[in-house]
Amino acid sequence: MAASLRASVMDARASAIPTSAARPSPAVVLALGRVEARRMLLHPVFWLTVALSLLLFRGAIGAAEESGLVVTLALLTGGLALGLLIASVLTANVAALRPRRDHLNELYGSFPAPAEARTGGVLTGLLIGPALVAVAVSIVSWFAFTQVPSLADDVDPFLAVQVPLAVIGLGALGVAVGRWIPSLLGGVLVILIHMFTGVIWIVPWIVPTSSDVGVEWHLAYLIAVPVMWSAIAFARDRRTVPRFAIGAAMFAIAIVAAIEQAPPGGY
Repeated sequence: MAASLRASVMDARASAIPTSAARPSPAVVLALGRVEARRMLLHPVFWLTVALSLLLFRGAIGAAEESGLVVTLALLTGGLALGLLIASVLTANVAALRPRRDHLNELYGSFPAPAEARTGGVLTGLLIGPALVAVAVSIVSWFAFTQVPSLADDVDPFLAVQVPLAVIGLGALGVAVGRWIPSLLGGVLVILIHMFTGVIWIVPWIVPTSSDVGVEWHLAYLIAVPVMWSAIAFARDRRTVPRFAIGAAMFAIAIVAAIEQAPPGGY
């Protein structure tokens, strides 16, 4: 039985279509990125997650000490930003899993473009899709929160820039999980780990300057994390030393930044 299984594996490897050894073309990656961005933004999971987040924020609006249209809009934009973070993980994970779900990996292997082009396309779609939406939401949220006296002191450019960076970081995490774990539960697992294991409190994605967080270290963390997960995602396509080395280096930077950014008394 073992010999038969070994022979079947060897036959499958021998008959498999090898992937292209060429480097990804920027034009191909950008073209794939435009398609992936549109599919991410139009995916039902994306908008249902955002809508659910806005629905949950109704409680925050009802419990607010202040009331009025301005406060309501400010809290709703905050809920929209939170929904974008969760939606980016789920939709990026679904996009990374699409070729495997549709059993197209072997067909893609016959294309002139290498496997990395598909992963690069998903990551590019994340940048020109959810990340750009996050930029618009962070700008609107910034102006909305500055109109609320009790919240204006905590709003600054540092807080606004964290939203798109967090979307990119969580989205890249969703892509890496999708490339390595062939299950739709991968994105859900990422959300559950963040919510129920305390990870979100150990190293929060978005924190105000008033928390005395190390601003430079926090920004370094938000930049190192997406680069790390992107390298890990690309390593699934072709396992090379430079990719694992970049992932390890970014992991080391992220760990140091996570330790150094913490305020003296904790978050």
